Amino acid sequence: MSETANAPAGAPEVSADGKTMNGAEPTKVLVIDDDELTLAVIRKLLEAENCVVEAFSSPRQALSKLPENHYDAILCDMWMGDMSGKDFYQQIQQDFPDYRRKIIFVTGDFASEATWEFIDERQLPFILKPFSLPELHRRLREVVGERVERVQSPKLQTPWDGIERRNHRRYAIKAQVRVRGKKRAVISADIGMVANASKEGVFFVTDREYRTGMEVFVALPYTGYNDIEQEGYVVRVEELPEGRHGVAVALGGAAETARAKFECSTEDSRRNHILLKTAEKTATLPADTSATTSEISAAEKEARRLAEELAELKEAHDRVLNQRDSLAAEEAHIKKQLHELNTAKSTMSEIINDLTSQMETLQRELAAGEETRFLATHDSLTGLWNRAVILEILQKELVRAQREGTSVGVLMADLDYFKKINDTYGHLAGDTVLREVAQRLQTGVREYDAVGRYGGEEFLIILPACQEIPLKHAERLRKLVSAEPIYTDDGVIHITLSLGVAASTHALSQPEVLLRAADAALYRAKRGGHNRVESATTQDAANSLPAGR
Repeated sequence: MSETANAPAGAPEVSADGKTMNGAEPTKVLVIDDDELTLAVIRKLLEAENCVVEAFSSPRQALSKLPENHYDAILCDMWMGDMSGKDFYQQIQQDFPDYRRKIIFVTGDFASEATWEFIDERQLPFILKPFSLPELHRRLREVVGERVERVQSPKLQTPWDGIERRNHRRYAIKAQVRVRGKKRAVISADIGMVANASKEGVFFVTDREYRTGMEVFVALPYTGYNDIEQEGYVVRVEELPEGRHGVAVALGGAAETARAKFECSTEDSRRNHILLKTAEKTATLPADTSATTSEISAAEKEARRLAEELAELKEAHDRVLNQRDSLAAEEAHIKKQLHELNTAKSTMSEIINDLTSQMETLQRELAAGEETRFLATHDSLTGLWNRAVILEILQKELVRAQREGTSVGVLMADLDYFKKINDTYGHLAGDTVLREVAQRLQTGVREYDAVGRYGGEEFLIILPACQEIPLKHAERLRKLVSAEPIYTDDGVIHITLSLGVAASTHALSQPEVLLRAADAALYRAKRGGHNRVESATTQDAANSLPAGR
């Protein structure tokens, strides 16, 4: 939404040729603020300065008006909804560089360091909310120059006796005053005790250092709740004992009068008033000699040279700021990419953690499955194959032997006098004996042989690919088992082993038949005195065959 400058009441009177009544070109000002009340206030203040005003609440609408209109100054709010003042300035710098030095920022943000860093680095003029007519006039003069015409208030009549008298009183009061610098709004405010005050000024005591000519904002009296500030100008600083200072500040109209009487600061002279100050100095010089004229010309040339150098420095400063802004944009882009990479890294870390957790769960399940499978296929005491599995192995080896034309050896082994060991040393000692015998049998066979616990103290050994009855294998195992005693917590136990040996043939191709033949040979070894090996005979094989065969 925009407010057009349709010459409301109080607008400057402009003649038919587009000039004010005193013949000067009217100052045309573009105002941008998203607050309608602020727009209305600024319009009234500018019209009081004989300015033609166009106001917009949207920066984008204002930008669209720049190609077809010419403005002497632009007042822009620092914080707006669809575009900030910083973005507006950068857009102006890119598309309308001639307006860079015509922007005056309006802000009420006293705490944002980013705002003041942006303004200070570019040395941009600004007005703090709430602002006054004298402050607005001064800022317009900085941007536009002497074309700004003040609406002069009627001059007060001189008293009858020609003596100017004070129209106010000075009171001694007990109150506090809050003072903060105008150019460095981010610095914390100073709170001091008031010595005396009037409507045109205040004198207070403080520990801070002030200098004559400082522009300040003053809240008097200071309560800390809804305090109203007014503009002030430091006119006197007194040194007091104990490092304290007495500061006199002119307020309101008195501040404007004091500012006009004091010379501007060195910084302001460098920035804005080189030609003006030089002209003021040269105007006071006498013009009755040629030497004086040459001195004036030299001063003017020096002033122009300094102004040109200042313009060049400003251009270099702007280029540096542009480079910094470009680097800042690249840095922001890199930070965005880094943030995206960190986000992707976090996401991948979560995925990896999930996969690791799933893998660990599967490994635990696999380990539990392996343990369950081991317990299902092995004897829990000795760790050998259990009865079901060793018989299954025998069945598979017999089938393969028939297919390949080989023989399978079967050794049926039994510990001698094991019951006596249990009765003498106890069942725990008997378990130790069984585990040790199982380990000795396991170490005494080939890698592809199979050893299982058949039952009690009996063990079954399967020997694949045997060409004859494996008596030598059985004898080696017997000696290995009985070679050394077994040491237990209950004593040293000497053991012996008896074995029955059988080998598969065409007639003995069934597991049950082969096992009965080996068991018969084991029975003969027991009856023959224990600790010996017996081989299955033809009669054992015949007795092992099923009836009718």
